[in-house]
Amino acid sequence: MSRSHSSPVVRPHVLVVEDDAGARRSLLLLLNGRGFDVVAYSTVPQALAAAAARPPDCLVADYRLYGEDGVDLLARLRRGGWGGPAILISAFASPELSRRARAAGFAMIFDKPLREHALVDAVRRLTAGGK
Repeated sequence: MSRSHSSPVVRPHVLVVEDDAGARRSLLLLLNGRGFDVVAYSTVPQALAAAAARPPDCLVADYRLYGEDGVDLLARLRRGGWGGPAILISAFASPELSRRARAAGFAMIFDKPLREHALVDAVRRLTAGGK
């Protein structure tokens, strides 16, 4: 009798960087509940260490972080060789921020307050290519 071995479902690994504890927890629960493997951190150094240990399939970063910002975080990840897709979230949308974010390599920019379904759909689309 042969046993059928199904391969485990691979959940896309998402790195969330948000300095507001409530927003960080909400993003973690939202994305985890929609089938993603999510880790969430509040600072750039924590995020860089996490990405070095396990490169994410997608980055979701807030613009304003403790003493730094999400655009600089992505630039540092890119310099370190990470080439995955990234989404920026900001309550401070402006044409200048959009220009900086696109130049840094962000695929999408979402304004706060977030439309949760739009974020989930975007992460799903951005992580679907490699799975």
